Amino acid sequence: MMEIRYAIIGWLMGGLLCGCGSGGSASSNGSSNFVANQGLLARVNRIELIDPTPNSPDDPALLRIRAFDSQGNLVFGPIERPYTPNLLVDGFSLNTADVQVDHQRASGFVTRSIRHPVDFAKDADGLIQLASHSLLATAAGPRSSFTVRVVNHSAYTDDKVFVSVSGKDRNDTAFYYLKFGANGSAQSLPFGPVSQYADYSAPLTDLLKEEAPHTYSFQCPYENLVSGRIYVSFGKKLQGYGLNNLADKKSLQTPSASGAPDYLTLYEFMELSATIPPVGQGPQEYTLFANTSVVDFFSIGLGMTLSYQEAGSETSKAVGFVDNARELVLAEFAKPGVPDVFKRYVRNQDQSKILRVLGPNQSVALDGENSPIGQFLQPALDSGWLHYAGVALNVPDNLPGHAPYGYQYIGQLIGVAQRLNMTLSAKPAGDTNTPGGEQYSLPKPTSKIVFFCDDVLNGRPVNETYANLGSDGHKRLVSLIGAALNRGVFENYSDWGNAAAFYTRADGRFNWYSKIMHQFAIASKVYGFGYDDVYGQDPTLARKLDDVNRLVITIPPVEKLTND
Repeated sequence: MMEIRYAIIGWLMGGLLCGCGSGGSASSNGSSNFVANQGLLARVNRIELIDPTPNSPDDPALLRIRAFDSQGNLVFGPIERPYTPNLLVDGFSLNTADVQVDHQRASGFVTRSIRHPVDFAKDADGLIQLASHSLLATAAGPRSSFTVRVVNHSAYTDDKVFVSVSGKDRNDTAFYYLKFGANGSAQSLPFGPVSQYADYSAPLTDLLKEEAPHTYSFQCPYENLVSGRIYVSFGKKLQGYGLNNLADKKSLQTPSASGAPDYLTLYEFMELSATIPPVGQGPQEYTLFANTSVVDFFSIGLGMTLSYQEAGSETSKAVGFVDNARELVLAEFAKPGVPDVFKRYVRNQDQSKILRVLGPNQSVALDGENSPIGQFLQPALDSGWLHYAGVALNVPDNLPGHAPYGYQYIGQLIGVAQRLNMTLSAKPAGDTNTPGGEQYSLPKPTSKIVFFCDDVLNGRPVNETYANLGSDGHKRLVSLIGAALNRGVFENYSDWGNAAAFYTRADGRFNWYSKIMHQFAIASKVYGFGYDDVYGQDPTLARKLDDVNRLVITIPPVEKLTND
């Protein structure tokens, strides 16, 4: 167990710095060890961390050091240093009352904390040595939060970059937001009305602890993070955020990319969900799912990196967009080969800059089903229905390069009723809610249904719609069909999982917006439409939360696009 020796040293003019070459001194600010003060050298307060039993199995990878005054205010750090059995840190103020050293298996994951009161002002002999058994050491218990770090490379100053986090409780009864506190703490609270929108966001400089220039982090509780999102807005807080009906705790209004009050605010969001099986239906362990989503719009292209423990060491995976993605994406949309109906832009207040490109689902919502975008896929839909009038659509779930998902469907030729009739012939062993042999009778969808990846019942049985409802077997079938139509491969089942064939249909009747999003996404993985996870085109990162060290959101270099 590490013991801490606090070395308090006062220096006078002409004094020598003893031991300056020992112990691997790690000055917190890179300055000299003394400063002039009215002819004397101001005292430098130093802490020496000594581990009398190095090379033990519980030695941490990193040490995180903080100091607090008697009121609990942070007066030093936090700083992180690689573990060494002898470490010197200087720069502590005289009003330091408590020092805390966190053992970390990796940056962001604390395994043990050591905290002890100190009094630099009153100590007379210049050295305080504390036996390890006297330290207030606590092993980290079960975590209820994880570290989220935000790195700001944009032209917006840190106090003009705002963060909001929301999610539902595991019982699906209410939406919650994070109320940020001092030094990176955060509390999950139920949403209030939209009129209190200012409570739901905070600037980087207020809500997070600063780890480095333009780099901040907070501890994100995960007990109310089902279907969660992290919003990042620039220039001002998002205003269309909160409950529409206080009596309905699930009536959450989220910001609109195309309507008041937020359509002229620059913002992006990422999906962040922590789920746990119902009691009795699996191990009671939380799993974190995180991904970049541009289903509704693209603005600047955030990056996300998940770092986690695997086989005793740290592994990191990054998703998001390539460098300079915003310029590349806008240049691609401007090309004459891209249909004009996909060039739906929202511009800033003076119309001088593009704030975002809208996804086709947003464009259809604005322009209607009878608009050019609302009818764009009609030739492909007509062609597909004609094709399967001559060849039955069967889905044997045997595509090369993809593990069987477990659902198999047998189709019938499309007849005069223009219905795609399918029968479930197999399902995964774990699916207990889909009846064996379930029947589906699907009409020809509209472009709106395909772009929205959803449908409305309008009094119809769910199995006669493309609604994301009903049994798991129904939801899987409509997601397969919706993905194939967005990607332009509906008429050739063997290409439904062939990424090389996506967005190559000769007549160009596919989702061009999604095509461009994938073109400039890292590893070509991004949620370009709602069913993009079909056959693994999504960038979802998933790990047990016990394995997660931290999640890093990177804001890329981008000029100021608003007048806020």
